[in-house]
Amino acid sequence: MASISNKVLVIIAAVFALIGWAVALGGIAALNDTCNKQVDEANSGYGSGRYSHKDCSDQYRYQWWGIWFTFFLTVIILLLEIFGKADAWSVTLQVCIAKCNLAAMRDHEPIRRKKLNIRILFAQVFCAACLSVTMIDVNAMYDAVTDAAEAALAGFIIMSMALMLLIIFLGMGSAGVNVSISVGATKTSPSPAASQPAKGVDNA
Repeated sequence: MASISNKVLVIIAAVFALIGWAVALGGIAALNDTCNKQVDEANSGYGSGRYSHKDCSDQYRYQWWGIWFTFFLTVIILLLEIFGKADAWSVTLQVCIAKCNLAAMRDHEPIRRKKLNIRILFAQVFCAACLSVTMIDVNAMYDAVTDAAEAALAGFIIMSMALMLLIIFLGMGSAGVNVSISVGATKTSPSPAASQPAKGVDNA
């Protein structure tokens, strides 16, 4: 019977959250970069100054906020767990994660659709913090934009799942609950005949 400490579980969930963070960061960065390129193309056609790169960053401001909030929160949890302080701060950490998810459910706001001289509809991403739901109109996007939006969606889903696991594992740690895993090892007992000593053969 092997027992896994909550410290290991919290670290695993935190690493899982950082993986989702990296995927979401790449997806949103690609979407933002594509938006900037479309702004440059539009300005070259209509004249400089009509559109701004700030419009793109404003369009994804909730996603950027959620991504970096998740990153710093996860790093803080990791450091507290490594130094053995997570149990003392478990309630505070759980409240922060719960607030993060609550903000996403309550304060979500669809991204305003930007139309330049070419017809392209960017992804509508609802994310105020960590837990997110992404709605994508694939028919109105280029393949690159679609791939980036799908990557961002996958990253947000991974992050939200990991954060929910962190809430559970931190609660288990404060309650003093450990996860036990039994490794099945089959033991075979020798037969009675095999356990008896061999008898000698009498020669006539």
